[in-house]
Amino acid sequence: MNNVKIAALACSNGFGHLRRIISIATFMVKSGFEGDIDIFASLFHVNALKGWPDRDYLVQCERVRVIDFRYPKDHKDKSKDLLDKDWENIDLPSLDKYEIVWSDNIVQVLEKRPDAILTGSFFWHEVFERNRKNGLQDFVHAQRRLVAQVKPLMAGNEYFSTPDVKSLTEFYPVGLYRYSMLFREKKNKGILLSCGLGGEEEDVAREAVEKIIRDNIVPPDRLLVEPRLLPDRYPDWVEKADFSSEMFQYCSAVCIRPGMGTISDALIGRNRIFAFSNLDSFEMVHNCNVLEKLKVGQRCEDPFQAYIHALEFVDSKELVEKQLLRASHLRLDGVFATANLVVNGV
Repeated sequence: MNNVKIAALACSNGFGHLRRIISIATFMVKSGFEGDIDIFASLFHVNALKGWPDRDYLVQCERVRVIDFRYPKDHKDKSKDLLDKDWENIDLPSLDKYEIVWSDNIVQVLEKRPDAILTGSFFWHEVFERNRKNGLQDFVHAQRRLVAQVKPLMAGNEYFSTPDVKSLTEFYPVGLYRYSMLFREKKNKGILLSCGLGGEEEDVAREAVEKIIRDNIVPPDRLLVEPRLLPDRYPDWVEKADFSSEMFQYCSAVCIRPGMGTISDALIGRNRIFAFSNLDSFEMVHNCNVLEKLKVGQRCEDPFQAYIHALEFVDSKELVEKQLLRASHLRLDGVFATANLVVNGV
């Protein structure tokens, strides 16, 4: 596909959308795609991913440009609340010159390009429509109308895509997104505790870490903690999490707010997922239900209880072996299948 120009737009709420686009685009280029790719994404997030091989390869590729783009923008500086972001206004770039337009979780792109390919496993309007007090009902209705009018082609995870994604689009199911080929025998019992950048559970997660350290609840191996949750001083059985593939291979259990990116990393690392989130978070509750249905994870009351359950899990050889069996048989072709869809269509 010489001279084909692709525009790829990444939602900037968290890193998951950008990571997916970078990994798929890197696979496309390395697999022989000879066109040009313009990635519209937060440069702050792109720079924050420095050191990840896919990111470093892509930003140095002559046929790939990264153009600063942020949606949603913040109403308030450093706010953790989804509702403090500006979801209703968006400054879309001109998309007329591109043969292929690909959008990860930004539905408004369909207004300019009804032929755009969407990726993601949920819609933002699904997240907001169940909360009548958030003032975003006009946004919800407009997004629903647009999806119904266009019925876009959309690639989403076979297991975790919401009912709306599966029924209101030309749904193209794909496997989990694997960002590394690293795979080794499980010999360690590490536990991860993280709340994720797109979440609203930072305070309660930080309190859980403080309680675990204060009460000296020592794991059989290492407790890896998202750096921003750590106090200034902590014991030597606690380490900063780097979220590398090696880290997920080292762990046997993860205590997380269950966003799709971290779920993929955890399941590809064959970790048991102990999930926590606000009960009014549609995406998180949906993902918890799927984890329990697949028997690869469970909902927990809070981050502290997630850690207690994780301790019980990693000390049971039988439970660990069951998790390894279930996770090893999940579909893992998300990157390949989505790249094929973007380049070749259905």
